Amino acid sequence: MLNIFLLDFYSRLRAWHQHKEDLKEADVETICVEVDRFWQRCPMSTRYLHPDEIGSWPDPWNLLNDNTYCLYGRALGILYTLMLLGIKEVDLIDGIDDNDESVVLILVDNAKYIMNWCPESVLNTNLTAFKNIRYLNTDPLVKKIGK
Repeated sequence: MLNIFLLDFYSRLRAWHQHKEDLKEADVETICVEVDRFWQRCPMSTRYLHPDEIGSWPDPWNLLNDNTYCLYGRALGILYTLMLLGIKEVDLIDGIDDNDESVVLILVDNAKYIMNWCPESVLNTNLTAFKNIRYLNTDPLVKKIGK
């Protein structure tokens, strides 16, 4: 499978748009699985976004244009995609997992689906496996896409 994140901006933009179009009529579980799968292919860097500067994070089009992703950047791509698909109950949190690794998670439907943690899987678990959980205010991000 071709990794769209290795292509030019316009190819990435077209692929992301088509991905959203393909999921418009899908159920929430399918959307979560497919959106997570899409964004798990992005190349990762150590630092790109900082949680304390969420108001200055890029909109989805600039995120795709920058094509730089850290844990927060990949979560941001997932979050924007879900919001643009009309998924309303979405939370963005950071914390530490059971292996003492930093995580940035997307919770859908009151944590029924946990995304951006295990590649190729969307989990249905409770948050007791995580510590130092901090919910991030996504209001500035919602405003960037006008939802």
